[in-house]
Amino acid sequence: MSEPSPASFFDVWDTYQKVVSGDYMFHHEIGAELRKFLNAQFDGRSFSILDLGCGDAATLAPVLDGMTVRRYKGVDLSEAALALAAENLKSLAGSLELMRDHILAALAEEAQYDVIYSSFALHHLPTEQKAEFFRLAAQRLEKGGLLLLVDVVREEDETLEIYHQHYCAWLRGRFTALSADEKDLICDHIVNNDLPDASSVLHAQARAAGLKVATRGTQFGWHWLLSFTHA
Repeated sequence: MSEPSPASFFDVWDTYQKVVSGDYMFHHEIGAELRKFLNAQFDGRSFSILDLGCGDAATLAPVLDGMTVRRYKGVDLSEAALALAAENLKSLAGSLELMRDHILAALAEEAQYDVIYSSFALHHLPTEQKAEFFRLAAQRLEKGGLLLLVDVVREEDETLEIYHQHYCAWLRGRFTALSADEKDLICDHIVNNDLPDASSVLHAQARAAGLKVATRGTQFGWHWLLSFTHA
């Protein structure tokens, strides 16, 4: 879910839960697409998953419900989020491991996974670190494995500054359950922490790392589900 700075709104969990419950960032729609993708890929077979920037895992847990998850590892920088993730994922039948770590550090370990998943975390990395993310993810994936990314993605013609302006103007009108102060906190986080790239950049980095695009991608405004496979 996130690799935030300590002062970001992601550390105020009741605010973030309002964002999720209001479906303001299309968590419900993206989750439904993700579930269909995983069911089609594994068709009841067991799989292992590395969840990078897992947060409290509240949006992924229902996606995995009923699937045969052999091994789940979740990584996040927030101890509070990891404690909530342990509760939200307690129904998983397979092994469960939660670790406080940076997503790039977690990818430097040598374990292999059928699925690497990251939701609204990659955009906190600068462009050159995103390239490193793809390179390491390709090394951690089993042959035929999937890299699934849920994230905000800049339009091809948007500068970062214009993206920040557009996104904050959009959320101030859409996030109706949040107070003005909460919206200000989110926009402050966005301006100071969010570094999304265009989809062309992400696709090029994935191909350079040896990954193939699995599907075109599902898009809800700036919010995408991107999928890559290790051939």
